[in-house]
Amino acid sequence: MVNDPHHDSPAELLAAATSASRLTRAARHGFWFPLVVFGLLVICAAPLYLFNVPVCLHGGAVCLVVIHGDAVPAGSLGISLYWAIAASLGYAVTLGFYLLRARRVGVAGRIWPYLVVGLVLLAVTVLATPEVSRHIMHGSLLNMPGDVGIRGMTPLLALALGLFVLARLERSVPLAGFAVLFLVVALISNLYDVENQTPLIGWTPSAAWMWVPNLWLAGFTLLLGGLGFGLTSVRRNRARILSAQGQPT
Repeated sequence: MVNDPHHDSPAELLAAATSASRLTRAARHGFWFPLVVFGLLVICAAPLYLFNVPVCLHGGAVCLVVIHGDAVPAGSLGISLYWAIAASLGYAVTLGFYLLRARRVGVAGRIWPYLVVGLVLLAVTVLATPEVSRHIMHGSLLNMPGDVGIRGMTPLLALALGLFVLARLERSVPLAGFAVLFLVVALISNLYDVENQTPLIGWTPSAAWMWVPNLWLAGFTLLLGGLGFGLTSVRRNRARILSAQGQPT
């Protein structure tokens, strides 16, 4: 029996199949895009989180508006509407991006579970925003752990949990790690007054802006994470192209 030098062994075939599968997953990765989109949407929600802060008549002190015992932003109803509309558009744009990417690279991945889970979680967390919960509970806030829900940032938790689904679909360990990080950031934004730490970077927000740092902490985390993943993806794609052409990377 003559051995064919061009015949690949089973181990070589398995290695080639594994490599092809890895390259296919890498080619379809586009999770940087929803991170950028939702990062921008979170950042742009800032005007809705500003307080109406009138000046007290006595001594010129600043007074907070308190409704039903809870201080709420002036645009609390707008917050609920914003998340319902903007996040839905964000998921729609993400779907369009993945469909176009699948046509361009010739590799289609599942994205529907991420969209469905994200929208369901969004609906649940929007119900916990101050204005909506007051209508449901006839003037009271929903009974949430700690003071989750008071700041109207529970939709951030929906975005964070959705990233775990996306990481599973993309089979991306880096995205899973980022999802853990963003979940922590989302919890901080819901439970802690981030303005307490902003003087460390030279910014002391006025009373009207007291919750904007919470929002921007989450928004810029998403945006910078998405840009970082996007640049990494571009570099890797360029390296693969140069490698295929036999050029040094």
